[in-house]
Amino acid sequence: MAEYGTETIQSILRDYQGRKGVLLEIFHRVQHAYGYIPPEAMDPIAKTLGMAPSTVYGTLTFYTEFRTTPPPQVRIGMCLGPTCHINGADIIKDILQHRLNLGKEGASHDNACGIHVVQCAGHCHHAPLIYVNDEVRSNVSIADAAALAKDVQRLSQEAVS
Repeated sequence: MAEYGTETIQSILRDYQGRKGVLLEIFHRVQHAYGYIPPEAMDPIAKTLGMAPSTVYGTLTFYTEFRTTPPPQVRIGMCLGPTCHINGADIIKDILQHRLNLGKEGASHDNACGIHVVQCAGHCHHAPLIYVNDEVRSNVSIADAAALAKDVQRLSQEAVS
């Protein structure tokens, strides 16, 4: 499982008191510290920046790189940009969801593994591009999806052990 920082939300926010235009920077630091942006961070962030909590939450959920739930132990990041899509990324995602028994939110019931759509990394010559626990898998074909699912299952079992 990934190691996350040890900063608290309050210690992070101390560095941003009275500053403008730093919301995304705060999100990045909180996610680095916790692996996601916990719901209890919304009000302190909003108060620190003098923003409405709904604005903070709306901004958070607009960007796909930020998580609002704890990350699974095995994280599958998938680009679904145009080039990845044309090369079968959506079909690969469907196969992984089926083979790994992932729910609508993209995670297994025990949070052992999950899929998260990531921003295009601009490596279209390697499409479809998939990350497994931040390890790049490039030029993944539809035929590779079943083997990739088995690899993720193995990693999930190792993470639990």
